[in-house]
Amino acid sequence: MVMRVATFSQSSTILQNALQTQAKLAKNQEQQASGYLSSDYAGLGSSAATLVDLEVSVVRSQASVDVAEDALTRVEMTYSVLGGISDVLTSMRTNTTAIITEDDLTGLQTVAASYLEDVTALLNTQLAGRYIFAGSNTQEMPVDLDAYQAGNLTDVNTDYYTGDDYEQSVRVNSDRTLEYGVTANADAIEEAMRALSYAATADPLTMEDLETLSDLLVGAQDGVVALRSIASTAAASLESFISTEQDYIATAGEMITDISAADVAQLIVEASNYEVQLEASYAALGSLNDVSVLDYLF
Repeated sequence: MVMRVATFSQSSTILQNALQTQAKLAKNQEQQASGYLSSDYAGLGSSAATLVDLEVSVVRSQASVDVAEDALTRVEMTYSVLGGISDVLTSMRTNTTAIITEDDLTGLQTVAASYLEDVTALLNTQLAGRYIFAGSNTQEMPVDLDAYQAGNLTDVNTDYYTGDDYEQSVRVNSDRTLEYGVTANADAIEEAMRALSYAATADPLTMEDLETLSDLLVGAQDGVVALRSIASTAAASLESFISTEQDYIATAGEMITDISAADVAQLIVEASNYEVQLEASYAALGSLNDVSVLDYLF
């Protein structure tokens, strides 16, 4: 385009405005295509710092939720296993109180041996390749009957246990850690193992043993029920924590969207306006290019 001296200044202004409008249109089209106001933080101005803080916070919250959900799964499994042990103890108590004569004791011992194996299998439960009743030694079965035999009903005996005393825990907020793990050497479980082992292996098991055996079974079951109640409370706390964090993540996500996402409907309207402005600018430039001073001299 050849500019005349008389129209150069005006043409330059219109051209500069057209280029600016064209740049705005290009940015508008980019935002429509990506759905975001900017491809980097720099394009968000003062909102960038807020966006970064929100994104970091969401990542941390999601990590906490993932850990809590893993813990919740373990707690729920623990609760289920303890329920199974309680059922075994209920059945053993029923069988014990049903003994009337010494001739019934052999059958009771057979039942006790079977129940001992059942409880052992429950305590050796794995979740995602980890033994849940082994403390920190999660790669090794916590209960091994090979070197275990209760010699009496009164002496504590945890020779069956191969784990340690570590109780699994999870941090649910900055100042609270929730302990949720149960180990196979817990008092109630040891009592259950002792009662079943003695009942299965005593030589001989006598009628005089039954009262002490029954009392031990009652105490063991009460303790298992208490452990189950603790697991239930831990599960409720974890569920509440997870729900709270997920609500925060959802709210923060909406805030992130408000800051970074483009309003496509508004962008379409703006793009239409930019196109109209460009057409007007180009039309004006064309008109100025056709203007000649000679048109006004004759």
